[in-house]
Amino acid sequence: MSEPAHILVVDDHDEIRNSVSSYLERNGMRTSVAESAAEMDAQRARHSFDLIVLDVMMPGEDGLTACKRLRQECGTPVLMLTALGEDDDRIEGLEGGADDYLSKPFNPRELLARIRAIMRRSEKSPPQDGVVTLTRRICKLASCSLIKRPVPRISTPRMLRADGSGW
Repeated sequence: MSEPAHILVVDDHDEIRNSVSSYLERNGMRTSVAESAAEMDAQRARHSFDLIVLDVMMPGEDGLTACKRLRQECGTPVLMLTALGEDDDRIEGLEGGADDYLSKPFNPRELLARIRAIMRRSEKSPPQDGVVTLTRRICKLASCSLIKRPVPRISTPRMLRADGSGW
């Protein structure tokens, strides 16, 4: 049996933060909570999270700024949860790095469905041999090493041999 997803709920309103956390736990997820971006960072230093539910309007560092920073620091999926629901707000959130955006008030079932959809899209299982090949690079997951390997590039017909192969 797999371990439940660990979700960090970041919202400055106690009632929303605790209600979302309780609902997610009742639906089989493990949660941690934070009331600010600074507390989110402290939680991230102690735990690894599968997804972060992040409010936009918070005192101190706002959620949009925090989301942009998260994109530079890690690949943890982010679902923005906010009272700002205009088109421009949603676009700014998505362009800022959010994986999804849900406006308050919201249906808790929709929140859960969106979280599950993000989790499905972000699931990445390593290959059996622990090696991922990306065009000219090989990433060995066990050792976290990156090996550059030459791959011929064919850019003009003159670079082809008569039999159609590379140089």
